[in-house]
Amino acid sequence: MFHATIRLAPPNIAALKKALREKYPNIRSSHADEALAASVGFKSYSAMLTVLKRVSDSARLVVQTDASLLQVRLEQLGYAGLVPRDLQRLVWEAQYPDRWEADEVELSLRKRFAPTAANSQ
Repeated sequence: MFHATIRLAPPNIAALKKALREKYPNIRSSHADEALAASVGFKSYSAMLTVLKRVSDSARLVVQTDASLLQVRLEQLGYAGLVPRDLQRLVWEAQYPDRWEADEVELSLRKRFAPTAANSQ
């Protein structure tokens, strides 16, 4: 299973939460927070919130989201019958406002570390 890579930033987490709650309106807000934290590797929403508050605009923390971890945490919170493929699609298709790959720094790093062509002078 492929994982979506996102920049760990408050707008992205909010966008993912919005997409999750639109698809599954029965999921409580606090449960969505806990499940989203689990999907990016945190044991709790509180732990993720601590990191989110420390990440400034100049810091870049890129994480992979795992729809399986999202599903497991939601099931632990009492939400049964979730379809793994639907959760994976939701994570991939969410509209993340803070894109990491279009960032100026990312582009300059790619150029800097790109190999030089053998026939260039």
